[in-house]
Amino acid sequence: MIGGRLVQRLLGGSAVLLVTANVANVGHFAFHILMARMLGPEGYSALAAMIALVSVGYVLTEAAQTVMARYTAIASGLGQVRSLLTHGLRHGGRVAAGLTAAYLVVAIPLGPLLHVPYRIMALFALSFASLPLIPVTRGVLLGLHRFGGFGFAMLAEVAVKLGIGVAAVKVGWGEMGAAGAVGLSLVAAFASGFVPLRDLRRVPAEPAAAGDALAYGVPVLAITATVMAFYNVDVLLARALFAPAVAGQYAVASLLGKGILLGVMPIARVMFPHASGRDVDAATRRRVLVATLGLLVACLAPALALVASVPERIVRLAGGPGYEAAAGIALAVTTGMALMAFSNTLLLFRLSQGAPRGWAALPLLLLFEAAVLWASRGALVSYALAMLLANVGFLVASIGLFLQPPSRAGEPGGHRRLPAA
Repeated sequence: MIGGRLVQRLLGGSAVLLVTANVANVGHFAFHILMARMLGPEGYSALAAMIALVSVGYVLTEAAQTVMARYTAIASGLGQVRSLLTHGLRHGGRVAAGLTAAYLVVAIPLGPLLHVPYRIMALFALSFASLPLIPVTRGVLLGLHRFGGFGFAMLAEVAVKLGIGVAAVKVGWGEMGAAGAVGLSLVAAFASGFVPLRDLRRVPAEPAAAGDALAYGVPVLAITATVMAFYNVDVLLARALFAPAVAGQYAVASLLGKGILLGVMPIARVMFPHASGRDVDAATRRRVLVATLGLLVACLAPALALVASVPERIVRLAGGPGYEAAAGIALAVTTGMALMAFSNTLLLFRLSQGAPRGWAALPLLLLFEAAVLWASRGALVSYALAMLLANVGFLVASIGLFLQPPSRAGEPGGHRRLPAA
């Protein structure tokens, strides 16, 4: 009965987060569509390259969010959760300062490589400053199963990005206006997370068990970094390997694939705290995983069928006139992103019980992806097929890690405790 109720909560939470997250994804998708039309292929490819770079940096957000969600899920009360939140904000602020300074330095040589002016890259520093803070509130929301609040924060983010971005480009600020909108939207993503957590202010803080959070956080960071880099490196390499207009064609096809991937990611997010609970037995975890994979198939199959049947119309909707070449690679790119959805789910499920043995080898797949893409740089079609092949390899490796027993990194029974904040 407990397992059945847990699966029901998984389905209910997935439904709530799928609806709100995909409304937000529609807004993000609309932002990209409008920017592609308003900025043109060359301007949009520069913006897409920078957003892909932020997405690689977003690994800190996803990794810290996973750690915060797990330790929130095993907390014994809201007093401990308040302590976790306070300490998370304190450490997140320090990381934000260091990350922003490092990015501004690295952006100096990186700008010419990506053919992006430094003034645009510098404006994206606002985005990088927000990345270590967003997961503090969002991770707590996930750990408390407040999926509605999590969805609210996502909607606030996209509303700011879409509203300010369109207005700024319309008044003539071009890529600078779009870049500023992205940064302000991430600030909104962080700040809006406090609204559904306002009741924590009325709860006395209590010492919270931290276990060995660092030992758990390192593999989470490595795995999350690899996943997010894997589905963003292709856009960055396309910008470096192809002419700007051709890179813009690939960026639109990648936009379709990421739209599908990000559309189903809430399912795995809801799965994680349900599978992380201290009292969840192995049989119930298996039922949660089977239900999660079934939901993925039910969502991905019709999306891929639609892309396969009318790719020209979908690409025209996404980019408008001038992106016809993207239709020929849309199915390969979206299929690769669908495979990544399964890889991400299997890895998150394993992380819900601890870091898998052999996790340190996973980042080596980035070298494999880069080599395959580099070898196929002659044409967009071969480049897209190479991206699909790389994702097949990533899924095989993810299954291998999924089958590994978890290590004891980050076990909740550790002795270190956070003091009451």
